[in-house]
Amino acid sequence: MTTKRDYYEILGVNKSCSKDDIKKAYKKLAKKFHPDLNKTKDAEEKFKEISEAYAVLSDDQKRTTYDQFGHSGFDQRYSQEDIFRGADFESIFRSAGFSDFGNIFDIFFGGHGERKRRRSRGNDLRYDLSISFPEAALGVEKIIEVNKFESCKHCNGTGSETKELINCKDCQGTGQKRIQRRTPFGYFTSITTCRSCGGEGLVIEKACEECGGSAQIEVEKKIKVKIPQGIESGAMLRVKSEGGPGFNGSENGDLYVVVDVESPKKLNNKQKKLYQELLKLEGKGFFGKIFE
Repeated sequence: MTTKRDYYEILGVNKSCSKDDIKKAYKKLAKKFHPDLNKTKDAEEKFKEISEAYAVLSDDQKRTTYDQFGHSGFDQRYSQEDIFRGADFESIFRSAGFSDFGNIFDIFFGGHGERKRRRSRGNDLRYDLSISFPEAALGVEKIIEVNKFESCKHCNGTGSETKELINCKDCQGTGQKRIQRRTPFGYFTSITTCRSCGGEGLVIEKACEECGGSAQIEVEKKIKVKIPQGIESGAMLRVKSEGGPGFNGSENGDLYVVVDVESPKKLNNKQKKLYQELLKLEGKGFFGKIFE
């Protein structure tokens, strides 16, 4: 039977340490051993060990039970799922500026944990581009200028001047508010989404000076678009990841360029013949309707 190491020893703190000390110690070790960042053979096991220690010592009730009974008595009272239930891992990783830290429960329970990080793919954008008939026939590269939002680099997309988010004081980082009412039948408890943090559990202490706390800035970006030969009017070209920025490390949206081919207004017989011969050589005869 494997003997578990002392939780305080695992985190490198003493038994009189504060909750902030525990959080700081875990945050430092998590950066070192998180499997997404550390690819060594034993990193995942060490990460599980420090995470279990943090889950217990960061919870007042669990910590008291552990201090009183030690591992043997504590393990009789709490299952593995109970140990991690309610522990705030998400805010630690997000406040550290990780773009994609994954769900802590994916590592321990194969993705069946209760808390899920709210992620959102960026919005797709549309750009209407007019090109001439010869450009459509032969193909061309165009440089377009698009006004769009991008993730703010000054705050790493957090919206915070310190590049870190803090636990919401109204809900203690849970994202939920518990309201208890006394009724003739006893106490009734309701749970609602915290309005202060919108259910995220995290808030900005000081807004980023560059983006004002929005985590995004508006930019004018030049983007190269390759127009293939023989493109038809109304065709849509996708430029991957050039749309709006994703939220919480999710992927950006895409940019869709909608092409409008300007038909020649006046052509003499010689010009019509030249264009028709050109289209035949290019194998793009569907533009022939323009000359009917």
